[in-house]
Amino acid sequence: MINLKKLSILTLLVILVTATKAQEGFQTKRLKHYATLGYNIGAAAPLGLPNTIRKIKSYSPLFTPSLGYEATYDLSYKWFVGAGLRLDFKGMKVTDSVQYFRTQITVGDGGSDDGVFEGDFTGTNATEANNAYLTMPIYGGYRAGAWNLKLGMYFAVLLSSKFEGNVSDGYIRKGGSLGEKVLIDHATFDFGDKMRSYDIGLHAAVERELTERWQVSLTGQMGFVPLFPSSFKGVGYDLHNIFVTAGVSYRIW
Repeated sequence: MINLKKLSILTLLVILVTATKAQEGFQTKRLKHYATLGYNIGAAAPLGLPNTIRKIKSYSPLFTPSLGYEATYDLSYKWFVGAGLRLDFKGMKVTDSVQYFRTQITVGDGGSDDGVFEGDFTGTNATEANNAYLTMPIYGGYRAGAWNLKLGMYFAVLLSSKFEGNVSDGYIRKGGSLGEKVLIDHATFDFGDKMRSYDIGLHAAVERELTERWQVSLTGQMGFVPLFPSSFKGVGYDLHNIFVTAGVSYRIW
């Protein structure tokens, strides 16, 4: 006949040993390191469509990859924290119809009739932006089975900037909506050197574990800080980096 007391003690010992081994395994795997690769799709855009933009004629993304490294630390089996370092390219091409769009333009090709105008433009606006950032996301995460949810902030430093384009088939009111009317067949602008040198914003992601090593993810980043400082009057509204990254990551160790 089985001694219940001895069986109980033996069962308790097995549970304790198993829990200890599991905890040891958990401790050794708390810190994880990942290489990440992704593609950024989005725009430098206002938060809400201003009434100066009448119609979006076309939009196209550029080649805007994201390369990086991330590390996570498990606080428990469900909760973790993480941080990373990414090289992010963020850009787009967009053409729209505008009315009384505040801007600064250069008219001419080097002749005596050349001029730089600041005022309210009505017509067609085409913009191309392509900016490179060194981005550091910091987040907390929750693990639900094979799914990981992440929420936090990102901090970015501008490495290179391009924000240029042209306006056409319209006119500009010099100085403001009541200023002198100047017909514009074609004029250009280049605001790349006017951009703010940093960006700060929201970082949120959903991630699916495919294997022990591989994950796929969608990451959204929305900048809180306008691309241009308030002292710059070449764009009549605040633009923010609003991008989604479709990515894959590989656990290095």
